[in-house]
Amino acid sequence: MAISSPGIGSGLNITSIVSQLVAVEQQPVRVLQSKGATLQSKLSVFGTVKSDLSALQDAASALVSATTWDSKNLTSGNTSAVTGTATSSALSSAFSVEVTSLASGQSTKTGAVASSYVAPSTGTLSFQLGAWDANGNFSAAASSAASVDVTAGDSLSTIAASINAKTATAGVTATVVTAGGNQQLLIRSNATGAQSGFQITATTTELEAFGFTATPAVVNGAGTVTTPAVYSGMARTQTASDASLTIDGIAVTSATNTVTDAIPGVTLNLLSKTTSAAQISVDVDKTAIKAKIQAFQDAYNKINTDLKTYTAYNSTTKTGGPLLGDSTTAGLQNMLRTLVGSNGPSTSMIGRLSDLGLQIQADGSLSTKSTTLDAALQNPKNVKEFFSASNGTASDNGIARRIYDFSFGATGIGGSVSTHSAGFQKAIDQNTKAIDKFNAHIADYQKQLLARYTQLDTSMASLNGLSTFVSAQISQWNKSS
Repeated sequence: MAISSPGIGSGLNITSIVSQLVAVEQQPVRVLQSKGATLQSKLSVFGTVKSDLSALQDAASALVSATTWDSKNLTSGNTSAVTGTATSSALSSAFSVEVTSLASGQSTKTGAVASSYVAPSTGTLSFQLGAWDANGNFSAAASSAASVDVTAGDSLSTIAASINAKTATAGVTATVVTAGGNQQLLIRSNATGAQSGFQITATTTELEAFGFTATPAVVNGAGTVTTPAVYSGMARTQTASDASLTIDGIAVTSATNTVTDAIPGVTLNLLSKTTSAAQISVDVDKTAIKAKIQAFQDAYNKINTDLKTYTAYNSTTKTGGPLLGDSTTAGLQNMLRTLVGSNGPSTSMIGRLSDLGLQIQADGSLSTKSTTLDAALQNPKNVKEFFSASNGTASDNGIARRIYDFSFGATGIGGSVSTHSAGFQKAIDQNTKAIDKFNAHIADYQKQLLARYTQLDTSMASLNGLSTFVSAQISQWNKSS
């Protein structure tokens, strides 16, 4: 196969010539590449603006949502005794709570035995949930008793483990407590309330002797019933009882220390007995509302700052931001400033954002004067109306609703922001296609140049060969003459 080296025949540097001609032809590609980089930069920063507008839309939506304005907060004057929460369905109110006793479960213990002590016989322990009355009488609950098998030689720890394996049905949990070298089996109700008591019975005399013997109430000579300290052969260390409290003097009982059904929408957490009434108030959650207003301010300031940055002109460097002169961006900036500076709805007692303490600064951002906002929030209905009113016309709706509607429309399908963003992408795609087309043209152009100059090289090589032959003939002729 022949080895080709362009330029050998003619002495021309064909590779360099073709390279330089191709470089000239590539000038439009470089222009297109620069244009593509600019378009990509605009699309990127406009994407940030679009994201900022979506964040502002979300912040405005929170101020339009009824959930924000209906949320309630419960405040307790004695958080060591009573705390609580309130849902949006709770009425704004104030009341006092006195806690007489907390809800508790039953707790019983065996007598102390040596740590080496074991069950003397095999049998079954039966656990029945129910309630004990003041006379020591037990009323079984509707649930069936749970049986726990005990094998002769079982330690207290083994018995406790057997009980705990049935804790879901037995309704109790067992623990072994070691003190002074001896052990005791402690059994407690899993739940609280008067109905969480339990009775234990045994199937063998040996197990009864071990400490599970049923012990009835005792009636003395005067006929008075005395509640014994021992039930089912175990000493009772705590009685199962309901919580007892009063709400503004009204007696209330609860099987748990979380009271959910006394006041609609209010949950009270009872922590300890009270020595004096705890004052409880339920009101609109102004702290949550203030946080939503702050989030709205932050979202607006973010897009305001980005719009200023992207449309700014630096007179020192004589360079402009990537969106300088972009009409859609300028329109968005002007519209947002108009919205935050406009009057509130006619149905609100609040005229402008400045009446809430949200002042428009020289750079277009918002700053908050907390004392003014706190004062306005003393009447949350007015603030709600200012932000969220829906009066049928865009110009008379609440400020947050106007901004939400504008943002939703601009970022939605066919909206100005979405359309403009799609326009940038379309221009980038078209520019990329133009570059690809030009690159294909340049590849063909380079191929044609190489072919032409190779042909020229071949022709010049032939001419050079003929010239050499002619010169040699002339020299020969001159010698012969």
